[in-house]
Amino acid sequence: MHVMEQLASEQLASERTRDSIDLAQQLRHSRRMRTLRRARRMEHKAERRMIRAWRRAAEIRSEIDY
Repeated sequence: MHVMEQLASEQLASERTRDSIDLAQQLRHSRRMRTLRRARRMEHKAERRMIRAWRRAAEIRSEIDY
């Protein structure tokens, strides 16, 4: 009976380890996705600032030309 209890205990430990590994992989994936979304937001914000700067530069050039 002791052997059966030990096998059951080892199987339970193995399942817990697998569950822990699965959870860690899911967390890493969600962190990567969160980081990617943040980077995309920063990129879009930078693009909008660049467009505003180009427009402003064009306005200033047109004022200088007149």
